[in-house]
Amino acid sequence: MLRFIPTAIAAFCLTLTSASVTFADDREDVQAAVDAIYAVISGPVGQERDFDSMRGMFLPDAVMGAVGPGPEGTGRGRVITLEGYIERSASFLTDNGFTERETRSDIVIYGELAHVRTAYEGVSGVTGEIMVTGVNFMTFFKVDGEWKIASLLWRSASDDWPVEAAFD
Repeated sequence: MLRFIPTAIAAFCLTLTSASVTFADDREDVQAAVDAIYAVISGPVGQERDFDSMRGMFLPDAVMGAVGPGPEGTGRGRVITLEGYIERSASFLTDNGFTERETRSDIVIYGELAHVRTAYEGVSGVTGEIMVTGVNFMTFFKVDGEWKIASLLWRSASDDWPVEAAFD
């Protein structure tokens, strides 16, 4: 019995190492998916966005949406489809230019589920100035070995809700 203990320990350690490598690879893949979303909506004035590529990053019934304080400060949210986002944003992104870049993130992975909290700043393609900051909350599912967006919700920062509050 004692002679099997070193073998069992070695097998256990190998399992832990394999899980750590898989987790590290998943983390890199999830971050790459986040980077791809930022890249696909970003570009200079006059550059059309590759929305076909964006569609490939989302699950078929994925949702997007924004939340904010609302007129009375009580909170207001809007959920839209990816197609709704494209219809609403395509001409603005092309006509005005816009670059959204990540400033901070936190990734949590649990099996085939990932949750990403990612802070951003949006830069005007006309002036080069930061025009908006905020936080995206993204949920990914790993389907057939690929991380796909199930939901992408965001909130612009304000004096009452600075970006740092999302990371406390």
